[in-house]
Amino acid sequence: LMVAATPLLLAAIGELVVEKAGVLNLGVEGMMITGAICGFAISVETGSPAVGFVAAAIGGALLSVLFAVLTQFALANQVASGLALTLFGLGLSALMGQSYVGIKPPETGDAFGALGDLPVIGPILFGHDAMLYVGILIVAGTWAVLKFTRAGLILRAVGENHDAAHALGYKVKRIRVLAILFGGACAGLGGAYISLIRVPQWTEGMTAGIGWIALALVVFASWKPWR
Repeated sequence: LMVAATPLLLAAIGELVVEKAGVLNLGVEGMMITGAICGFAISVETGSPAVGFVAAAIGGALLSVLFAVLTQFALANQVASGLALTLFGLGLSALMGQSYVGIKPPETGDAFGALGDLPVIGPILFGHDAMLYVGILIVAGTWAVLKFTRAGLILRAVGENHDAAHALGYKVKRIRVLAILFGGACAGLGGAYISLIRVPQWTEGMTAGIGWIALALVVFASWKPWR
């Protein structure tokens, strides 16, 4: 269950931050599938899943730059730009992944090794890969930043009333671009989790709507990280 939930968790927490900044990015699916192929390809080439996850985060963030430029600087429609990003990501990933079909990625292994063999609690608490725990830490960190820090307060202010935030001297565009990059990186990690751990192989369109489910989860969770 946790393995199935982790891609959703990562993508949704990234989109939550984007929406807290007052931006709606419907390109989550496109960023996830791009992260899935970037992570998979780099893992296969380097033999390191950790390097693959870093590449996936970078891949997702780079694709989100396109959305940021279109919506924050060219002032294009956010809904249309997000949908275009999804279509672009799906096409780009299919092109990039042609030579990786049928290849097995390197094994990730359990984060806590022998602790996973403990009776009852071992498989529940310790029998998972490292990225699952990283995902939970990202949620905890996001919640703490939004609730207790000045940066979180500024981010929420930009999302709730950007004119007032601008009047106070905050760089609204810069803050929103950083939020969009964070959302892209998280979506990329979620995509790589699918291709490297949940379904350890590459197939075209393998995210199969998970990005859209993550978008819905943000709304159902009332923009609260722990939900």
